[in-house]
Amino acid sequence: MDPLDYCRRKVAPEGSSLYYALLFAPPSARDGLTALAAYRAEVLEVPREVSDAGVGAVKLSWWQEELGRLEAGEPRHPITQALLPVIRRDRLDTGGLAEVIEASRMDLEYGRYPTLRELTLYCHRAGGAVADLAWRITGANGADAAPFAHDLSMGLELTRMLRHLRRDLRAGRVYIPEDELAVTGVDPETLSQGGQSEAARDLLSRQGDRARRFLDSAISRLPGPARKSQTYGLILAVVYRQLLDSIAGDGHAVTERQVHLTPLRKLWLAWRTARRPHNVRPRPEEPVP
Repeated sequence: MDPLDYCRRKVAPEGSSLYYALLFAPPSARDGLTALAAYRAEVLEVPREVSDAGVGAVKLSWWQEELGRLEAGEPRHPITQALLPVIRRDRLDTGGLAEVIEASRMDLEYGRYPTLRELTLYCHRAGGAVADLAWRITGANGADAAPFAHDLSMGLELTRMLRHLRRDLRAGRVYIPEDELAVTGVDPETLSQGGQSEAARDLLSRQGDRARRFLDSAISRLPGPARKSQTYGLILAVVYRQLLDSIAGDGHAVTERQVHLTPLRKLWLAWRTARRPHNVRPRPEEPVP
């Protein structure tokens, strides 16, 4: 299979959020962005694919070796083969890709995060380095795009965690800070069984609000001149913000069912954002009750 076809099937099938974000991305950046997203997904899937932590550790060691082969220009995996041309073209430092491996290792070894500080570190490793490479692929100026990429990656990761909470809880991974669980008196095991108390709904609402604040911060930190080159990320921010709205509208019942946006809705959001990126604005802060 062609390496890029492998990457597209992995993360950007027709109708997916990434599919529409890539559709409006700068043409010269699409292949690199697709390969980056596929790399992130492939490596972070390792803990979900294995039942033995030792096997997972071996797989992650292989990926660490594969990054060395990528730097040497001799990658073996279809994803790293798809990454090689853009790495060479844009002279990108592949060191950040190792951060994703470390995030996956955190899932294997811990799977729980005592405070927001540790969870933030996980988010940075899982998405921050990839987001940093993504804006470099688009040719944007770092002073313009780097703060946007940081907050965007945090917002995207936190939204994914909330949306996939039921799946992750059943696998023993808890992406809600343990101190916040303790304060609200919510038990992860009980939460995973579905059915929500008022305390649980409040806890999940706060997780969604935190993700939304990061997405809004990303939007606010992206200056006008950089918006055209960063349409890809801006579309993801808008789509994920809408997903958070849908989760909230469903009562944050993420432990009972998974919320989806229709492909038509995603297309409309992507088209409108790409057509008028300067019109995308952060939403006003709602007063805390």
